[in-house]
Amino acid sequence: MQTTPKEPSSIPFENDPNFYKQLAQQNFKRMYALAKFFLWVSLALVLATVWCHFFFKSYPHYHSVYIIPYGLMFLSNFMVLLLANPKKFNQNGSLDYYKQLEEITAYYICWLLILSLSISLIDFHYQHHTVAYIMSLVICASFFIMRLRYFIAPLIVAVIAYILNYFTLDEPYIRYTFEMHLAIFLTPVLLVVAHFNYQNFITSFQQEKYLCRETTRSRQLANELAAANTELQRLSATDELTKIANRRGFHQYKAALEERVHPYTLTVLMLDIDYFKVYNDYYGHAYGDMVLARVATVLNHIALSTNSFAARMGGEEFIMLIPDQRPEEIVIIYKRVIRDIQQFNLSNAASKVSDQLTFSAGAYRGEIKTNDEIEEFMHKADTLLYDIKKAGRNGFKLMEDEEVLYHLQPIIKHKRP
Repeated sequence: MQTTPKEPSSIPFENDPNFYKQLAQQNFKRMYALAKFFLWVSLALVLATVWCHFFFKSYPHYHSVYIIPYGLMFLSNFMVLLLANPKKFNQNGSLDYYKQLEEITAYYICWLLILSLSISLIDFHYQHHTVAYIMSLVICASFFIMRLRYFIAPLIVAVIAYILNYFTLDEPYIRYTFEMHLAIFLTPVLLVVAHFNYQNFITSFQQEKYLCRETTRSRQLANELAAANTELQRLSATDELTKIANRRGFHQYKAALEERVHPYTLTVLMLDIDYFKVYNDYYGHAYGDMVLARVATVLNHIALSTNSFAARMGGEEFIMLIPDQRPEEIVIIYKRVIRDIQQFNLSNAASKVSDQLTFSAGAYRGEIKTNDEIEEFMHKADTLLYDIKKAGRNGFKLMEDEEVLYHLQPIIKHKRP
């Protein structure tokens, strides 16, 4: 029974190293980029504060207190750039390693928010605005992909600090109240933003994992289908009885030969079992099938060892296509076929030429210049086979052009009484 694939939302991600790896990798890159930004901003503010303190007498004296938080921000971001280089990210880390990176990112966010809060408290007291904290809060909540628990502690501290700082003002005008209310109001809003940012990452990860699983499954099914098609094509090109190529397999090999660079030398060897129909009638079809299978096994073994091809053309007739072999090697191949089959000691009491199983064979050798010549060579080899059968069977004839290269006359042995 086929099972329905799970929906993306049902795919687990807890304790999945890939989930924490992607999360840590994303936050590592963003922390590095943000550290660059705050490094240059804090450096510019430190230099501007020092310059104004020493060269402008009208510069307010309280601005000197900014040097400490600006300096701490510069140093902390400088350390982040040294330690959090994305090139140092371990792609093959463990689950604990990626969780530690998530905690390091959370510590950086907390430290950044605390420094921004200290700057905003000074701004709130002297200049009545909270730009630094609000800017850092918006950046951290929308830029990083973090769990809410990493934001709650610094945000609660910031809200309490703002409220306490508000009551230290001598004249809490409406403007001051608006600045404080804005900072406090943005806290839950940006918590929601951070929550949705994290949930979107989870959804994206789940969908990616689901797609990867389905892609892998589809690829496996495609491979299985391709393997099944390959096997089906192999079976369709294989003779069911003898397990060697049939006519379909022969035509496939012939098509492959037609792709060869011309000219090349080819020998077509046609082989026919003598008096096989009589053999079937005498011994029965079961023995006849056994003979065909053994002959096919011998032909296929010799074809594989000589870079040739063997097929059953039908009934008791077999064919071998032998490329790039000299005439004397063709004779050797023929003699190997006869010798290896004779080792089975297959008797044929119904034969008129011998008590043993015998064969008639014809071969034509030549140079293939056009693809049409393959069919012509087959016809000539079949004619030579017919000549041997007509002359009495149990013989072999090899020709090239109009010249007979080898002729084993039909041997008629006296049958035992």
